[in-house]
Amino acid sequence: MSRKSSDNDYTLRSMSNLMGERRKKVRDDGERSLIKAPSNASINSQEPAAGAAAASTSAGDFERAARKQFQQDVTPAFVYVLAVFSALGGFLFGYDTGVVSGAMLLLKREMNLSALWQELLVSSTVGAAALSAVAGGFLNGIFGRRVCILLASFIFSCGGVVMSTTPNKEVLLVGRIIVGLGLGIASMTVPVYIAESSPPQLRGQLVTINTLFITGGQFVASLVDGAFSYLRRDGWRYMLGLSVVPAALQFVGFLFLPESPRWLIQRGLTQKARRVLSQIRGNQNIDEEYDSIKSSIEEEEKDCGGGGPVIWRMLSYPPTRRALIVGCGLQMFQQLSGINTVM
Repeated sequence: MSRKSSDNDYTLRSMSNLMGERRKKVRDDGERSLIKAPSNASINSQEPAAGAAAASTSAGDFERAARKQFQQDVTPAFVYVLAVFSALGGFLFGYDTGVVSGAMLLLKREMNLSALWQELLVSSTVGAAALSAVAGGFLNGIFGRRVCILLASFIFSCGGVVMSTTPNKEVLLVGRIIVGLGLGIASMTVPVYIAESSPPQLRGQLVTINTLFITGGQFVASLVDGAFSYLRRDGWRYMLGLSVVPAALQFVGFLFLPESPRWLIQRGLTQKARRVLSQIRGNQNIDEEYDSIKSSIEEEEKDCGGGGPVIWRMLSYPPTRRALIVGCGLQMFQQLSGINTVM
């Protein structure tokens, strides 16, 4: 009886151990399946998330590229109007430097000018322009580009009226100096205004309009000299006085044109700068360009130290220093070439 009960106990213990091993195996398999299942699910869930993120990034890049391409392809006509009215300052510079050669042929006979007076009347404008160009940088920083162009066109208009109505050579000299003051401010301000108001992809093309207008002014001056050279008396008054027309046109035009957005940002007028930039760009998206201008200003202020004389800051800023060296080198080469040609 005891042997039979021991056999039953052994059988029960064996079955219990076997069931325990099976439960352990099932539990381990279940744990492994539970461990593996979340990993597969996470992988499956991460794949759509990564795909959605990649699709969102690609869509954002495509949108920015499309917007940039659209802004490059569609340039508002207002930008060209602004560049043309600004470049009238270059036209005045070319006209005045070219027209005096024809006017002097009549002036020296009518006013009996000596060689010294002829030199004074020709060089006084260039000397006054050099002085006012130095002051033009200071005025640009305080009053802005638009105000300086208005001031230059007003001064030039006054000088043209004085030269065309002058009774003697002394007043004519004063008129030539007044014109030179206007030319210096305009020659300093116009290229800066065009560059700061133009879209980045058209900046180089629009700035060259000023140079084109300078040569155009010289060409028109030669035509005017030829047209009025047959008037032996007072023909020079028309030659010198007609410069008032483009100067007055520029003055009236800039009464309706905006200030440079870059100067507005420099002065802290951010909201007005955004409105002006949106107006110039034809209500296109200006956030990227606005941020670029602002970061550029901050970088320049950091590099230049934000203080010191203007000339020193120009020389201490590498891009300006390189441009200054190249410009002075080209002028030196041009003068040496001219001297060699004459000799």
